[in-house]
Amino acid sequence: MTPPNLSIAKGTVQQLTATGTYSDNSTQNLTASVTWAPITSSIATVSNTAGSVGKVTALGPGTVTIMASLGGVSGSTGLTVTPAALVPSP
Repeated sequence: MTPPNLSIAKGTVQQLTATGTYSDNSTQNLTASVTWAPITSSIATVSNTAGSVGKVTALGPGTVTIMASLGGVSGSTGLTVTPAALVPSP
């Protein structure tokens, strides 16, 4: 999964990508094929909806492991959500 060990601010959205490596060492983008699931949904959610699959929405500060699975194979990455960040005015 990329990016690995992600850190984002509350209220932001980040796209995750799941890449599968096959026995012949070929790779394929599996982002739209895997099932995404954060362990603690009060910290973040990950979309499984067409058009936004793999998008993480940061809901509240904390740390969570996000998992992606397909056909009995799974992978995970860490996510840290920090407090909302101050942004410059336009």
